[in-house]
Amino acid sequence: MIDAIIKITMPPEKRKEVLQTFKAILAPIRREQGCISCNCYVDIEAENTILFIEEWKSREDLDTHLRSVHFGVLIGAMKLLKKAPDIRFNTIASTAGAEAVEAARG
Repeated sequence: MIDAIIKITMPPEKRKEVLQTFKAILAPIRREQGCISCNCYVDIEAENTILFIEEWKSREDLDTHLRSVHFGVLIGAMKLLKKAPDIRFNTIASTAGAEAVEAARG
């Protein structure tokens, strides 16, 4: 699994436009092959900072997405920003859930 995390800080005057653009592409991205999830979050301490987080089954699925029209829309929205976004791709080898909390708190 691969997580794609894009952290964006936008000027207040572009906030509405950027959020509308991101909201419009969430559902189409979620329908792409290999997409596990795709969500957009607003930082509660800095309302002009958002996280766009995607989870992909494989590197191939992510690469196909990076060449897609939907990711092109993201790139276009990011060009409206004064500050370059922080983009990270994390390869996840394993995951754990509540059982990890229970084991640690034992």
